[in-house]
Amino acid sequence: MKKILTNLKIYTMNDISEVIENGYIIIENGKIAEIGNGMPAEMEGEYISDGGIAFPGFIDGHTHIGIIGDSLTFEGDDVNEASEPSTPNMRAIDAINPLDRCFREALEAGITTVAAGPGSANPIGGQFCAIKTYGKRIDKMLIKAPVAMKFALGENPKNV
Repeated sequence: MKKILTNLKIYTMNDISEVIENGYIIIENGKIAEIGNGMPAEMEGEYISDGGIAFPGFIDGHTHIGIIGDSLTFEGDDVNEASEPSTPNMRAIDAINPLDRCFREALEAGITTVAAGPGSANPIGGQFCAIKTYGKRIDKMLIKAPVAMKFALGENPKNV
């Protein structure tokens, strides 16, 4: 299915200063197929927008999304491991619940990619992964794991 958005102010990723003041976006099969200035040469498809602003998807580089179950209580909280202070073996991909409603909320806010991982109670907390905020299976959402190791100093680990 083809969708057409027109009369958009588009902030591109080509150059920090490049902004298309009056452009269009064509979406085919759920992915951006074409971006341009003015109007598209062909207007066949579902016309869904006339005006607005378009940004690239935002990235949140430090989250615990899906690891602290927003709709659950203690049974959904896998963010900190209390068994020992150093837990570099903890992997976010083993703890993330891809059905957590926070993924939908993040995507609706324009966040398309996150780095998610264990919390700050341990001086060495574990491995972060980079994932998309859309999908229902973590292996389909995964971009790369591990991407970082969580280290925390100061008040959080001192208080645990």
